[in-house]
Amino acid sequence: MDDLIAAMASLTGSSGDPEVLGGDRGDVVVVRVGDVVAKAHSADTDVEALAQRLEIAAAHPELMLPPLRPVQFVDDRPVTVWPYGTPVSQADPDAAPWEESAQLLAQLHALPARGPVAGAPERIVRAIRALPPELPHADVVLAAFAVLPPLGMSTRALIHGDWHLGQLVHRGAWRLIDVDDLGVGDPVWDLARPAALFAAGILPADLWARFLNTYRETGGVALPTSEWEALNIPAQAYVVQMAARALVTGLQAMEPLVEACRRIAAAHEHEDRG
Repeated sequence: MDDLIAAMASLTGSSGDPEVLGGDRGDVVVVRVGDVVAKAHSADTDVEALAQRLEIAAAHPELMLPPLRPVQFVDDRPVTVWPYGTPVSQADPDAAPWEESAQLLAQLHALPARGPVAGAPERIVRAIRALPPELPHADVVLAAFAVLPPLGMSTRALIHGDWHLGQLVHRGAWRLIDVDDLGVGDPVWDLARPAALFAAGILPADLWARFLNTYRETGGVALPTSEWEALNIPAQAYVVQMAARALVTGLQAMEPLVEACRRIAAAHEHEDRG
């Protein structure tokens, strides 16, 4: 790991001691040196798709933090290099940039659909596969996933593919980061995670309303019909994903997510009986 970090630090072109960001993220390593960040992606990353995603980000610096270099390599690991941006503070949800986030997503969704297929909802399936079934409450989460319909996705817009507030940084203005799942998909998936947090009772109703109203006012295309007609299943899927990750990592509030999974399973069971 030390050799990887040193090699990534050299790619930044900055001097100083490297700082590993984000803690344990499995097969992803993020290193900051000064005002530059290098990200080592997993060895099985589709490099061609990653290069396309970097090109899209570079073409839209008004929405996304632009890469500083094309894809680099350290041994068999693709590495991307970015300017550093200040992340959203998690201390005060009321002060988080909900309106700015909604505007960026609406503008992203209005761009011509191009690039590889977006990562959502495959991320949800991966989270379920990584959930050890012997963990406490894993049975509840797995039961909720089992009752969901197939998580298909139309390909009608350019979407982020894994949006949450952690995918936003400030560098002169708020910008989207992390292009790993950027691509062509259904824009409803970019709204589904905050919708899931609202449905689980974690995101307050006024913050959800601020986000959703701004998205619509900016011309967002994800919700041509009533919001929950479009969001219901994607939001339930993200509840399941977040619950699975909370059980594995302990980094999110577990109890409301597990309880939401109980409600999902019960609701679908009721529908089947009806």
